[in-house]
Amino acid sequence: MNYQKAESLTGLFWQKTRNPLTFWPRVILTLLIFIAFWSQSAWWIIFLFFVEAGVLFFAPPATDYESWVTRATDGFRIWSVIRSVEERNVMLLMFLFPMVAFLTALWSHSIFWLLFFGVQLTIGKLLLIKRFQALAKIVEYDVQVGLTEDDLQGAASRCGWRN
Repeated sequence: MNYQKAESLTGLFWQKTRNPLTFWPRVILTLLIFIAFWSQSAWWIIFLFFVEAGVLFFAPPATDYESWVTRATDGFRIWSVIRSVEERNVMLLMFLFPMVAFLTALWSHSIFWLLFFGVQLTIGKLLLIKRFQALAKIVEYDVQVGLTEDDLQGAASRCGWRN
């Protein structure tokens, strides 16, 4: 397998995160964390967090560059550089209340509120993924190499935003 050297630890993290093979185990482990949260088992929650971190730590960099997961991850990386402070705060508030309410409903075993806030979070996350994919299609970069610092700086200068 041909691994490309990352410029930094952050670059290596992004290369591993864009791998579609790490996406599905992370989704399944997140669902298992919610089940452990439902059963109120703190040790299982901690264990599953470490397993999820291990999946990402030992994952190889992406090899499938046409995957929607790869495009969405690249779009999120672009968004994290060019977003404004106001946009970041709105995004935080948009997901903070439903997530706290979802976890509270999960802990208290309230099925109605669990489904109510779970649907809100799912729809919001899917809309974000769609937005990140569109953002990755707009910015031109070498898909196989991924985003370099020059690509990110170029995207930020075109948008005129910087954190």
